[in-house]
Amino acid sequence: MHTPTLRQLQQLVYLAEERHFARAAQRAHVTQSALSRSLQTLEDAAGMRLFDRSSRSVEITAVGERLVARARSLLSGADDLGREIRLLRSGDAGQVTVGVGAFTGLTLLPDAMARLYSEHPSVRIKLVQDNWRMLMEVLQQGKLDFFLAHITEIRADDSLDVEPLGSLPGHFYCRPTHPLAGRRELSARDLAGQHFASVALPPEFSRRLDDLIAAPGGRGFDVALESENAGLLVQMAFRSDIVLVAGDAVLTHELASGQLVRLNVAELKEPRASDLLLAQFGILRLKGRTLSPAALMLMDMVRAQAARTLTGPRRPPAPRAARNMQRPRPPSRKKAPPSRREHSRGKV
Repeated sequence: MHTPTLRQLQQLVYLAEERHFARAAQRAHVTQSALSRSLQTLEDAAGMRLFDRSSRSVEITAVGERLVARARSLLSGADDLGREIRLLRSGDAGQVTVGVGAFTGLTLLPDAMARLYSEHPSVRIKLVQDNWRMLMEVLQQGKLDFFLAHITEIRADDSLDVEPLGSLPGHFYCRPTHPLAGRRELSARDLAGQHFASVALPPEFSRRLDDLIAAPGGRGFDVALESENAGLLVQMAFRSDIVLVAGDAVLTHELASGQLVRLNVAELKEPRASDLLLAQFGILRLKGRTLSPAALMLMDMVRAQAARTLTGPRRPPAPRAARNMQRPRPPSRKKAPPSRREHSRGKV
């Protein structure tokens, strides 16, 4: 079989993404007929149809999907190789593209980026902000070095490395003039009927919060504003009686200045509900991808910031068999050899 060129693989990916020959050809900077011939060559070499074509649509086949996934991996590797060659040639730290959620960026990145810039002024950083599902797609496309996110719903697999960084407890916040702001302590039921502002929370978190807050037949955890724009969420809490779900570490200035106050909800101190708003942070990256020196340095600085800011990572307990293997054996109680005095007294 003829080995496809990187150019053919890129054209294959473009057509899979566009589902349209004219648009794919435009992205590939070739004519539509040239693109069609190139992909026909691929299909002939594979001996299988990669796309089903009609006068109205272009649909990728199951075989085509598998080849596109492999093509993306090869193209990403080729990009990594080219970037590494450029970095070695220039001797520069290079650049880093990092993804962040609304509060992960505020919690871990500012100090880390400031330190990186102070030590390497020529470094270039590009930030992409979105929810973790969208960031995962961008990462899989090879357009991110890594991203920071709440990792409660995310699991590592053969292609993805998930590195826990630690946890941060969440709370409810409001402006000082809010009707609940003057209460020394609240019950979760006192939050029933309030409107909340939050980043996208795992469905299980939202369900449990709703169960905790909702009065019989009433409204519970009603998210009126969901956004990955942290600044917008905070501004809405300043300007309205909306209740913000966040953490102390991302509201340091607002709390110190009195612009926002934390609501003291009694149930969040109880073991059964203490982890309801516990955000677990992590670094996510593709396994086997070569990162620039800038990306590696920024990751190290994020780890250092996490060690200062977050509590220890929550790791799943080891399986019972593993725990038994790891449990240290109790020291054996061997009888001490008799002393000379005992020998002399005949006690042996």
